[in-house]
Amino acid sequence: MPEPSAPSVRRHDLDALRSFAMLLGIALHAALAYVGAGWVVNDAPASQTLGALVTAIHGFRMPLFFLLSGFFTAMLWQRRGLAGLLTQRTKRVLIPLAIACTTIIPTMWSVNAWAIRQQTVQIRETSQAQEETTAPRAPSPDIWTVAAFGDMQGLRAFAQGDPNLDAQDPNFGVTPLGWTAIKNTPEATAYLIEIGANPNALYKDGNTPMHTACFFGRADVAEHLIRAGADLTIKSYAGEVPADSMRHNQQTTEFIANMVRVPIDFTEVAAGRDRIRALIDAGALAQDKAAALQPAGSGSNWLITQLTSGVFFQHLWFLWFLCWLNAAFAIFILITRALPTIKLPKTLVASPLALVWLVPVTMVFQLQMHAGGTTPGFGPDTSAGLMPMWHVLGYYAVFFAFGAIVYTARGPSARLGRFWYVALPVAFVLLPVGMTLAYDTERARSLIADESVRHWCSAGVQVLYAWLMTFGLMGLCEALLGKGRQWVRFVSDSSYWLYLVHLPLIILGQGLLLRVEMPALVEFGVLTAVTFAVLLVSYRYCVRYTPIGTMLNGRRVREGAIAAAAQPATGA
Repeated sequence: MPEPSAPSVRRHDLDALRSFAMLLGIALHAALAYVGAGWVVNDAPASQTLGALVTAIHGFRMPLFFLLSGFFTAMLWQRRGLAGLLTQRTKRVLIPLAIACTTIIPTMWSVNAWAIRQQTVQIRETSQAQEETTAPRAPSPDIWTVAAFGDMQGLRAFAQGDPNLDAQDPNFGVTPLGWTAIKNTPEATAYLIEIGANPNALYKDGNTPMHTACFFGRADVAEHLIRAGADLTIKSYAGEVPADSMRHNQQTTEFIANMVRVPIDFTEVAAGRDRIRALIDAGALAQDKAAALQPAGSGSNWLITQLTSGVFFQHLWFLWFLCWLNAAFAIFILITRALPTIKLPKTLVASPLALVWLVPVTMVFQLQMHAGGTTPGFGPDTSAGLMPMWHVLGYYAVFFAFGAIVYTARGPSARLGRFWYVALPVAFVLLPVGMTLAYDTERARSLIADESVRHWCSAGVQVLYAWLMTFGLMGLCEALLGKGRQWVRFVSDSSYWLYLVHLPLIILGQGLLLRVEMPALVEFGVLTAVTFAVLLVSYRYCVRYTPIGTMLNGRRVREGAIAAAAQPATGA
């Protein structure tokens, strides 16, 4: 989203870097289909290379974007005043977001539903083919696998009181009983309970096996769990009791089923949910019927959870965050007008000295990410609901505020990337360390035994990575783009449009490639290149010189028109 024109090449460099951060989001979303889980489309087999790429990009992309947005916000305020700032932000951010909510986001819903259906069909066909052609599976010492497959011979290797009975698997954080509910192996459920598995043992996301049984309509599994004392009042970290899990619609259910690669028939799921409701309603098996059947919308906590954890804005949540942050900036300016002017020492915002206070402040919010460190994750959470999650908004507010402070204290000539040749290598070294602490639980425990210390170390590494990548890329950008190339300016102008509309095309392409047998890296490269090409052509010929282009970037004049205007007038 380019700011008003300015003669400074420095300003164009930073604007190009902010556009680069947006364009990286297209590559990130294209890669998500090949990392194994957590996306609308999951194309197997997963690529560890693309998984690392997604983690690396996610760890710094939006922090960089919001820092530069804060820098440009302060620049715009000093040039146009507060009223001019708010007017420009309304035109460039709020109005495009409102239009996108009635056009792009509904398109996303339709494309998501289509992609989920394609994934469901593909999983079902793959499962049927495996059942027909695969030889008997060899015994596995992995309790989650034998529980999921209902391998009673393998399960009998685990005796009464075995410490693995309630352990969370390293990938999804689900207990063995949870996997019996996912895969619908009630005999395995009964055996695990018999040898001492706890039906109320929590997953990493706060769910229980009963949540899973309700969600997938596994009535036989649910009956075993309830008879064993499953607590129907336990709330997950999302604020749902098990009965609330039965309220999710077909699209959400199929999406989660695709994540764990379980073929389902939603008609069977709905019938299973009805059976579970009957079990609960009968009262003979329920511990607390009133609490279990309490409507999900009856409490204020549930309402807040839905407002914050929903995906209303999809990939356009960053525009909503910009609205909040610009409003906060305006309020701050109004308040400080009545206070004495305070000049900050320039050394406080000079890199790398600024890291001394930036890292601790940012960690306040990073420590709350990923359910306080109880679920795997690297970098910030994503908050796409109507009410931003406070810790996510606070996290990005630190970067936004720092960018504004840098411009206010040092002006447009401020340079944060002077030591980029040091910052980037250090960041690249920190990345695998942070990924190990965030995802490889067993190895992380062998390095740091104490859970609390490990959580603090993980958060510190992630925050330091984000800041070093931000400073390093700013310096690298200054070194490479100091000449203000025309093609860079064009791509920078196009980035806002490309990011707004790319996701339906990405998911459409991922769905179409499900049945294409190519290596993940090749599919990712083809999908990314084709999407960029289509969107760049659409920007050049359908957007750049239209009212849409004016709304997004300001008015652009065709090169031919500029040349014609420069010619001297000729008379008869």
